[in-house]
Amino acid sequence: MKKPKIIGIILIVITGLLNFHIPHFLIEPNDLSSASRILEIVYLINLLGAFGAAFGIYRDKRWGWLLGIGVSILSASLWLAQETIGLPGLPQQWFEPSRIVSLVIEVIFVIVAVRQLRIKMSSNTEL
Repeated sequence: MKKPKIIGIILIVITGLLNFHIPHFLIEPNDLSSASRILEIVYLINLLGAFGAAFGIYRDKRWGWLLGIGVSILSASLWLAQETIGLPGLPQQWFEPSRIVSLVIEVIFVIVAVRQLRIKMSSNTEL
């Protein structure tokens, strides 16, 4: 397996897991409002998207990288929404360490993904 492929898989899985807020959903009581339930579903879809992207990257599929970029953009957008307008059940903490780590990982993933997509595009046009 190529090094960028392994890095991409690891980064997107970490992104999905960090953004799902696993401790938040396991420790918090289940008496959430309907808005919190919808948000929970969005984070679960984001996590499943991250796993789907990792599978696509593993199988050398272009859509895996694209899905991973989408997951990263959704994750960053949710963070921005959480910190600006607020999201139900989540505190507004601009510099919460796990969120900053997640943002850094998302940016690194997008850089790796764009490079991989460019390499694939250039190798396809040479044929």
